[in-house]
Amino acid sequence: MDEEWLSRLEQRLIGRCGSIERREWDWALNLAGGGVISLPIPWRIVANGRIAFAGGDDGQQFGLPAPVDGEALVNGILDKKVIVGVAVDRETADLSIRFEDAVRLDAFNYSAGYEGWQVNLPAENGGLWVIALGGGDVEIFA
Repeated sequence: MDEEWLSRLEQRLIGRCGSIERREWDWALNLAGGGVISLPIPWRIVANGRIAFAGGDDGQQFGLPAPVDGEALVNGILDKKVIVGVAVDRETADLSIRFEDAVRLDAFNYSAGYEGWQVNLPAENGGLWVIALGGGDVEIFA
């Protein structure tokens, strides 16, 4: 995996905030100022040293008074937190986005064939499109 693209991606994401949106078939981390990270794969938020939410938790009741509202929960955790680091596993293309206050979003590229997460930054935000491929590779369009 070429490290240059990862450095470019990190430079374009560090210092930005984002909010989670539940879409019909996936989730999206919408980046302040433009751009989106699509999450059609398993993902989670880690905060306060434990798993605070996983994409599959949305709508589950877990013995609580009401079902979990994933959008509201995650947006409360991410509120005004800026990205401080980005990592992509060399073997699996799992994505880890670190936010301030030790909050982390992990996305698991879990298939040998299907595409995983995608980062799409429009031209005004660096013009970078990264796709996690099945099997653990990535494709970069700049």
